[in-house]
Amino acid sequence: MLTALLLCAPCAFVPSSVAQEPEASLGRGESLFTAEFHAGRRALLAEKFLEKAKDKNGVIVLRGHRAHEDYREFRQNNNFWYFTGLTTPDAILVMIPQKGEEYLLVPPVDPMSERWLGDLKDPVEAKALTGITNCLPLGSGGAFGGGPNLSGFDALMAKLAEVHSSFYVQKQPSENWMMSRDNLQAAARTIKADPYDGRISEEGAFAQALEEKTGGKVKDITNLLDALRVVKTSEEIAAMKNACRVSGIAHENVMKTARPGDAEWLLAGKMTGDFLVNGSMGAAYMAIVGGGKNACILHYTANDCAIVDGDVVMIDYGAEFQHYVADISRTWPVGKKFTKRQREVYEAVYAAQEKAFEECKPGSSLSQVHQAAAKELRARGFGDAFWHGTSHWLGMATHDVGRGAARFEPGMVFTVEPGVYLPEEGMGVRIEDVVVITEDGYELLSSMIPRSIEDIEALRAQALK
Repeated sequence: MLTALLLCAPCAFVPSSVAQEPEASLGRGESLFTAEFHAGRRALLAEKFLEKAKDKNGVIVLRGHRAHEDYREFRQNNNFWYFTGLTTPDAILVMIPQKGEEYLLVPPVDPMSERWLGDLKDPVEAKALTGITNCLPLGSGGAFGGGPNLSGFDALMAKLAEVHSSFYVQKQPSENWMMSRDNLQAAARTIKADPYDGRISEEGAFAQALEEKTGGKVKDITNLLDALRVVKTSEEIAAMKNACRVSGIAHENVMKTARPGDAEWLLAGKMTGDFLVNGSMGAAYMAIVGGGKNACILHYTANDCAIVDGDVVMIDYGAEFQHYVADISRTWPVGKKFTKRQREVYEAVYAAQEKAFEECKPGSSLSQVHQAAAKELRARGFGDAFWHGTSHWLGMATHDVGRGAARFEPGMVFTVEPGVYLPEEGMGVRIEDVVVITEDGYELLSSMIPRSIEDIEALRAQALK
């Protein structure tokens, strides 16, 4: 999945290679993430806060997604889930790192809310789920239809404001399903610049109200939260490998079944079904299925044309697995084989990706990965046809949080996705894979997904035999 920024670029049957993956048996009912995982994230947040905050006596306040914040079905925002594991709406986490205190406030559960939203967690259940001892009611009365009653939260804040003068909240937009921070920030800038709009953000409104109610100084902790997410734990890496595995099943199946004349949307639909059947939460982002010249539209999601024999089709589509995503692109011929020109372009992109992989090691950077890919494409005469950056961070969001200039450390995960776009020839080629940095190099988390010309043509032969 591409971005416009130079260094933040654009993802019937289980193959035997995939079935042998150790994580392959995990499904939607078997979570990789325990209460201990989330407690470890909170402990690290407290540790880093005490290292970096000017006011060590400050209070961290993180608000979860609200049940009826918008017209979509409820989905917990990424950071709140990361630090609590709680999927109940309208919850608030309060931490006092210097004292080692944690409070989790959740609304009382009422039958009407559960009728619409499923199994919600009251304070007693939230305590058992998260291990947070101080689980308190947010307020009296249910949240359904009228918004949460925050009397319990207000009482806690009033008490804390007697001895604390600084409160730290996330002021940057909160990611949700199919959302990335860069897209949300762009939307916020558009709203701010529109003289007929000017809405204050949810996060901004919360910060403003908290400052008014406590009389303290409310500061932004977003950068610290984001920094903790950049280096992935073993659980996160396993989830992302599973997301790649599920994505690979879908990519492989569509390569060995699609026929000339099939609609782009049909291919996307079949892949979405494979995502769900094989244990994922669904799609990580809207499918990009571009046949012929449509592959030259970097974020093409109309998917309303038919694929044509003689063209290549580029599919950028990945699955989400237990809150973590894959971002995978594959390009293949609609017929049985690449033409001579298509093969030349594909080989150039493949070679550029291989050069980029050489820079995937501790101490390197997204910039160095990009330069390696760009240099190879220039050498092959395609420098002007490479329209985007080679890599972006990956995690709970497709364009995950993190500084673009950061030096690689073990546990960092990102995409490697060079591409060549030739609209005058009706052809676009992109190959995208997922890399995690290791102690001495990298691991290709998406290695199970065919990408060589020989493997792709073998799959196409199955479709057109």
